[in-house]
Amino acid sequence: MTTFSYILRDTMRLLTRHCFLGILTLVTTAAMMWILGITTLFSLNVQSLLRNLEGELVVFAYMRRDGNVSYLTNAIREMETVGEVTAVCPDTAWERLRARMTDGGREGGARALELLDGNPLPWSFEVRARSVADVSSLVSSLLSMPDIDDVIYSGLVVERISAISRVASRAAFTMFILSILITSLVVYNTIHISLYSRQEEIGIMFLVGATRSYISTPFVLQGTFLALLGAITAVIGITSVYLPGITLLQENLPFLRGLIEDPHTIATLGAMLIGFGATLGWVCSFIVVTRFMSTATKPL
Repeated sequence: MTTFSYILRDTMRLLTRHCFLGILTLVTTAAMMWILGITTLFSLNVQSLLRNLEGELVVFAYMRRDGNVSYLTNAIREMETVGEVTAVCPDTAWERLRARMTDGGREGGARALELLDGNPLPWSFEVRARSVADVSSLVSSLLSMPDIDDVIYSGLVVERISAISRVASRAAFTMFILSILITSLVVYNTIHISLYSRQEEIGIMFLVGATRSYISTPFVLQGTFLALLGAITAVIGITSVYLPGITLLQENLPFLRGLIEDPHTIATLGAMLIGFGATLGWVCSFIVVTRFMSTATKPL
């Protein structure tokens, strides 16, 4: 118990002795963890939007007048990229068009439909792709079918969101690597300076019989504590910025459905960031202390 109290005392001395360096380490760690957390949330939100888009994405294929409905329905359903297909008869399509044109009491739409000579709409197929990545190949397959006259889909939106998803995933991975490198470098230098500032004291402790673990533990705890506190600060900053930001986005852009608001998911990410920061601080501190102790105890 006495040994543990001495270790805690030495750890507090290390934290207060190099106050400016400790604050710099804390701020740098907090900034890197905050950027990593925000980038990860952005990537997760884009993927969530893509999943919602997959559920709502419908490719409309229009059949030629002389086409065979049953044959086309079976042929489309057998495609590997198709998740679901529904044949829409001209009468149903006409009723949908009429409801859309007259929605809100618009008289102009109703008059425009009256000018048409009968129902000009052909048989059509509502085709849902298995995933967003299958849409392009699905459209190409549909257009290659001789009985299909035209295909309509929101391809540009899909391609752009898919591109954003790829960029977001790469950005999250890049920030993960950068956070490791920068945080490790800052923690490493902080502990290294602390060790060299107490080099003579450490030598005396060795001479009076202090063990390596007794001498090195306060330095390891110093680096772990600074990285842990920086990660906690980052998580507090993320929760204070992210949730109000999501609320503001959905109030002004209501079509953005599926954004991550689950407190459990955010809490899980926060716990992972805190654990990652503490582990990174411990590993860096342990490495620099082990190297220093090996050099310091080497016989001349």
